[in-house]
Amino acid sequence: MHPLKLLEPDERERYDYLQKVFEEEFEQTHLAFHVSGILIYEMLNLLAACKYLFDEFGFPESEDSRLLRYAVTGTIAEYLEGDLAHGF
Repeated sequence: MHPLKLLEPDERERYDYLQKVFEEEFEQTHLAFHVSGILIYEMLNLLAACKYLFDEFGFPESEDSRLLRYAVTGTIAEYLEGDLAHGF
């Protein structure tokens, strides 16, 4: 079974939002993950890393919040720094 089919509807909304931000703000890394076949795996990790932000900001009502986008972008950047330090 495809892992995205296991997501609850609210998780799928969060996943889609993260996917959009990741693709727009980290285009080269997004492409590299896609080409290497690890994009979904990494997106699911990011979903877990950003869960507290979505809860704190009251997503999806806050979907248009610049502060949420900045916080998510910062969390993605921190996650990628850890990933790059471990060899990707």
